[in-house]
Amino acid sequence: MATPDTTPATVVYLVDDDPEVCESVAWLLGSIGVDPVVFNAADEFLAAYDGSHPACVILDVRMPRMSGTRLQEDLNAVAPHVAIIFVSAHGDIKMSVRTMQRGAIDFLEKPYEPQRLLDVVQEAMGRAKERFEDFRARTEVQQKVDSLTPREREILRLVVEGLPSQNIARRLSMSVKTVDVHRARIKAKTDADSISTLVRDVLRYGARIRE
Repeated sequence: MATPDTTPATVVYLVDDDPEVCESVAWLLGSIGVDPVVFNAADEFLAAYDGSHPACVILDVRMPRMSGTRLQEDLNAVAPHVAIIFVSAHGDIKMSVRTMQRGAIDFLEKPYEPQRLLDVVQEAMGRAKERFEDFRARTEVQQKVDSLTPREREILRLVVEGLPSQNIARRLSMSVKTVDVHRARIKAKTDADSISTLVRDVLRYGARIRE
């Protein structure tokens, strides 16, 4: 699983089609030692970001070609761990609520207090790291479950339901020894400390045990 020692550094991105805004915000962030990566279009950011590290995105709402809210939708599908801070001169309560419900960290109306932006960015950087670690752990557990054969997933599903080997054997019309062999293979394939540990991770991270 991901640990703080192995988590890549959080990168702050600034996505806004106004060069003057980008320059002023970059200067402001530089005052606290943050050097943002700037994009003037949402689709350019989406094409460049591969999801391999924690990201905090300061995102304008209205931009040509792709809006900030559309970018949020796309990121939620491919990189839901990204921490987004929306900024807009045209926002309203309905838009603010909708973006927050979809996972945004905050929604700031222009003009905003510089210190408020700095506070929110620092909070979002921490949240981005936590989200990334959780997302990577979820992905790892899902990949381990997906590596199992259909029969092994079937047995794991019953183990997750709380059935002991004897009950699983009766349910699947096989011997207890065969069930235990499958359990041993499941443990080996997933590199789990124990079946109980694997079950805990499956439940904790909501891994899907496909048919």
